[in-house]
Amino acid sequence: MMENFFLIALTAIFLIESVAEVRLFMQVRDIFYRSGRAQPTKRVARIIKIENQWSWISWIFLLLLFVLPDVYTFLVICVITLIETWVVYELQNARNYADSINKNE
Repeated sequence: MMENFFLIALTAIFLIESVAEVRLFMQVRDIFYRSGRAQPTKRVARIIKIENQWSWISWIFLLLLFVLPDVYTFLVICVITLIETWVVYELQNARNYADSINKNE
C-alpha cells in the first residue's frame, strides 16, 4: 500500500518535472534566439546536449516500466525521477546563465 503511494507520488513528480524540462529548454533556446547569437555558449550547449540525450533515454526507461517485473518498477521510477530532477536543475542554471550573459552584451 505505502509502496504504491510512493510510486504514484514519484510518477507525478516525474511528469511535473518533464513539463518543467520542456518549458526550460524552450526558454533557453528562446533567449539565444532573441539575443541574435548563432550558437549558445559551450556551457549551455553541453546542457542542451545532455537534455536531448536524456529525452531519448527517459523514453527507454519509461518503456522498461511496462516490460520489467514489478520488483524493478520501484527502482526504475526512482532512477528516472532522480535524473529528471538533475536535468531540470541544470536547465534552470543554463537559463539563468544565458539570461545573465545576454544582459551583459
